[in-house]
Amino acid sequence: MKKYFIITLSTLLLIFGCSKTKPKSIAHTKPVYVQINNHHQPEEKENSTPSIKDDFLQNKNSKNSPVTIVASNLSRAQYSDHKDIKIVFKNSSKKDIQAIKLEWYCENSFDEPANGRYFYGKGRSTGEIAYLLKTGETSSKTWEDFSTDANRIIKVRAYYVVFTNGTKWELK
Repeated sequence: MKKYFIITLSTLLLIFGCSKTKPKSIAHTKPVYVQINNHHQPEEKENSTPSIKDDFLQNKNSKNSPVTIVASNLSRAQYSDHKDIKIVFKNSSKKDIQAIKLEWYCENSFDEPANGRYFYGKGRSTGEIAYLLKTGETSSKTWEDFSTDANRIIKVRAYYVVFTNGTKWELK
């Protein structure tokens, strides 16, 4: 009988001892003041390292490039919110080209570097072409789903070219 009494008493203590406390009414709490700053402070940019855009705008030896960029344009894909880029290029060298590596820099509507295919491109994207391009021949290539926010193409250039005779040209 003693066991049943102890078990019953401890059960009642657990049930009534673990009751919830009453929440305080709103009238008894102190108000919290939050200051909201709606003024946009532009981020300070470090000028110690050259930007990717500046690097693209400096021609380096792209004037001697065996590939001439004829045209480039952005288009919206029919099946997604990503944009495609089409680049038209020409072999302006005296040798046949076997492969080309291209790079391009794009910005969004806020003059910021556009995201790339993987959302961390910082404006710079790349693409490769690996088919024969004879001397003086013009061709084009479209890269699909390369950006969601690119609004304009700043510059397109070839940075690595492999010729059919095994020689290579590289942008320096």
